[in-house]
Amino acid sequence: MIAAGNLDAVQGMHPALRSRIKGYGYEVYMRDSMDDTLDNRNKLIHFVAQEIVRDGKIPHFTRDAVAEVMREAKRRSGRKGHLTLMLRDLGGLIRVAGDIARSNGASLTETDHVIQAKKMARSVEQQLADRYMERRKDYSMFHSSGDEVGRVNGLAVMGDSGIVLPIMAEITPAQSKEEGKIIATGKLQEIAREAVTNVSVLIKKFLGEDITKKDVHIQFIGTYEGVEGDSASISIATAVISAMEGVPVKQTVAMTGSLSVRGDVMPVGGVTQKIEAAAQAGIKTVLIPQSNMGDVLIDEAFKNKIEIIPVSNISEVFEYAMMGGQRNRLIEKLKWFAPDKKIGISLPESIPSPSRSI
Repeated sequence: MIAAGNLDAVQGMHPALRSRIKGYGYEVYMRDSMDDTLDNRNKLIHFVAQEIVRDGKIPHFTRDAVAEVMREAKRRSGRKGHLTLMLRDLGGLIRVAGDIARSNGASLTETDHVIQAKKMARSVEQQLADRYMERRKDYSMFHSSGDEVGRVNGLAVMGDSGIVLPIMAEITPAQSKEEGKIIATGKLQEIAREAVTNVSVLIKKFLGEDITKKDVHIQFIGTYEGVEGDSASISIATAVISAMEGVPVKQTVAMTGSLSVRGDVMPVGGVTQKIEAAAQAGIKTVLIPQSNMGDVLIDEAFKNKIEIIPVSNISEVFEYAMMGGQRNRLIEKLKWFAPDKKIGISLPESIPSPSRSI
C-alpha cells in the first residue's frame, strides 16, 4: 500500500493501514529541502528546463532568470545552505513566469518576469495571509509608529507567509487569594502556552519580582488562525515587562525569537517571511535571533525598507525595542539582579544603524 499525506493526516490514520505502508523503516518522511551544492543546483537547472519543455508554450529562460529561480529555491527552503524540494510550487512559479513573458511578447523569460510571477504564483495560505494583513491595516490591528506600554509587534508565519502578530499585556492584582494567574487569549497551542508560562521564570530571575500575587493578562490580537510554537517568546517577555515596569515599546520595531529560561534568544523558523511581512506593514526595524542571520534571504524590493538587527539575549531586545530613560532604568535593574548575565550597555536615544543590519 502506498499513501501520502501531511503529518496530521498520517497520525490520524488507522494503525492497520499504517502498518501496510512499506518503505524505508516502513514509513518514509519526505525531506522538503536539500543541501545547496553544485550538483543539486544543476539538478534544479535541469528541472527548470524540464518544466519549460513539458509546458511546450513558454519561452526559454535567460541565465539571470534561472538564477532568480535558484535564489527563490534557497529562500523557500527557509534554511541557510539549503534548496527547496517543494518542486510542485517551484514548477508553478516557472510556468507563471513563462506565461508572463509570452503575454508580453518576449522571446525569452527574463528576471523581471520571474519577479512578477512571485507576486502572482501564491498559495492559498499566502493569499489568506495577505487578506489578514489588509484587514489588520484597515482596522489598525497593529501599529507601526509611536510608543506604547505593554504592546509589542510580534511576528509569525501563516502557511508560507509572514504576518504581524500584535501582543498586548496588562498586569493586575490577583483575583485569587491563593496565587496569581497567567491568562493568555488567542487560540494558543500547547507549545505557545508553555512559552507564555516560561516568561514568569524570566521575570523573577531578571527583575527579582514574584508575580504570584499578580494576574498577567496576555492577548494575541486577531489570531484567528491560532498560535503554534514558541517564536513569540521574546515578544511576550517584552510586552509583559513593559507593562510591569511602565516602559514604552517602539511600535516601529517588530521581533521574533524563542527565549531560554536564562534569557538567551534562540533560533526560530520562517525569519525571511516574517521580515518581509514587517516591511509590508511599514515597520522600520526587525529583531531576530543572532543564529538566524544566515537564514535571511529577503527580496531586493524589501532591502531598503527594513533594518534587521540580530540579538542574542533579552537585554539586547530591550535596548533596541524600548524607549527613554525608563529603558535605561530597566537595564540597570537587569544588571543588579543578574550580575552573572552579560548585559549590554545602554544605547543612546538615537541608535546608530549597526554594521550587522541588512
